Amino acid sequence: MRTRKARLRDAAAIHALIADYAAEGVLLPRTEENVREHLSTFLVLEEKSKIAGCVSLENYGSDLAEIRSLAVSPEIRGRGLGGRLVEFALEEARLKKIARVFAVTHAPEFFVHHGFAASSRRALPEKIERDCRTCPKAKSCKLIAVIATVLPEEVMLPILDGVASPSLA
Repeated sequence: MRTRKARLRDAAAIHALIADYAAEGVLLPRTEENVREHLSTFLVLEEKSKIAGCVSLENYGSDLAEIRSLAVSPEIRGRGLGGRLVEFALEEARLKKIARVFAVTHAPEFFVHHGFAASSRRALPEKIERDCRTCPKAKSCKLIAVIATVLPEEVMLPILDGVASPSLA
C-alpha cells in the first residue's frame, strides 16, 4: 500500500469512493467533473494498482488549507488508512509551507487523534465565505471544525488596529 498524488486516470475511482460516502450523508457529493477539475488537490492510497482511499488538500492561500473528501474503501476500513491519508496530507502541507490545515467533520475525535484541535467554524471565515454561505445544509449543519498547526513559524497573525506600539525608549 502506498500514498501518492492523484493522476488523471484516478478520477473515476476517486469519484466512486466519494459517491459512496456522499450517499450515506457523510461527505458532500462531488461530480466526476469536479474531481477532475480539482485533481491536483487529491492524494490517494493505492493497493495493487487500485485506489483504496483518497483525500483532498485544498488551498485557501499561503497560510491555510482544508482536508476534504477523505474516503477509504469500505472493505478495508478500520486499518488506520484514513489516518495514513491525513498524515500524508499534513506532510504535503508542510512541503508547500502551509501553516494551518483544517477540516469540517462529523468525526472530530478522529482528527484530534491526528494532532488537530476542535474549533469553531467561525474561526474559519474563509470556509464560511467559500462554501457555507451557499450550502443548503448551512442552517442545520452539525459539523465540527478542527484545525492543526503544521508550521507554527508560518502562521500569519492578524494586524490589530488601534493597538499602541511598544515604546523603544
